[in-house]
Amino acid sequence: MTKSHFFAAILVVASLFGCASTRLQSTHVSTEYGASAEGRPLVVHSIGSMGPSVLVIGGIHGSEPEGLAPTKALIEHLRQHPVAARVVIVENLNPDGSLVLSRYNARGVDLNRNWPASNFSPGAMRGAEPLSEVETRFGDDLIRRVEPELVIVLHSIPTGPFVNHDGPARDLAATFAEAADDADQRHMWDVRHEMGYETPGSIGSYLGVDRGVATLTIEFDRGHDEASATAALIAGFESVVGETIRRRQR
Repeated sequence: MTKSHFFAAILVVASLFGCASTRLQSTHVSTEYGASAEGRPLVVHSIGSMGPSVLVIGGIHGSEPEGLAPTKALIEHLRQHPVAARVVIVENLNPDGSLVLSRYNARGVDLNRNWPASNFSPGAMRGAEPLSEVETRFGDDLIRRVEPELVIVLHSIPTGPFVNHDGPARDLAATFAEAADDADQRHMWDVRHEMGYETPGSIGSYLGVDRGVATLTIEFDRGHDEASATAALIAGFESVVGETIRRRQR
């Protein structure tokens, strides 16, 4: 399915179900939306047909695989337990890096430093210009089509697990961390308002700071066990999406 057919399918689903009934529908459209620098598929899933638009991005750093299996589990969970939102999930934005456990894409660029944020700084590992990489161009095109109200990006870090936030997402970060902590058997989640280092050209800078889109950066612990990470992601996701839906209804 091409990306034009993908979005046409989303519109058809919305027209069929979005206005006729408030009953949740288990709709799921998936496509190989694009390809990485080395030609590996960039797979996108759209689940649900009503409510706020939520974008989830997995695998932006290939050396942080802890979010990959939980992302797939979230897709399956939402197929079985839909929420009142239009959820679009990028399964793995950096499949080339993930194959060799590299932070960077196949061209040696950090995909989380290559977005057209006001603080973008060119460099060998950040790209000569914003969106110089096929993966970030794909991501930016998807963002413009989806127009998300909430963005969730999955990472891991040795000092995790925690939730960082950009844009109007401070309360949502606390909501996610509380639910994730309840679900994760290790009970170590918290919120960190600062990463402790500069992040020029990051998706949080681009969407959260510059464009005012609520953006959550989920940092699993490095080596986070799959079951706990999955439980934390599903619980945190459901809580923040529920809060986003409630805000819309006020």
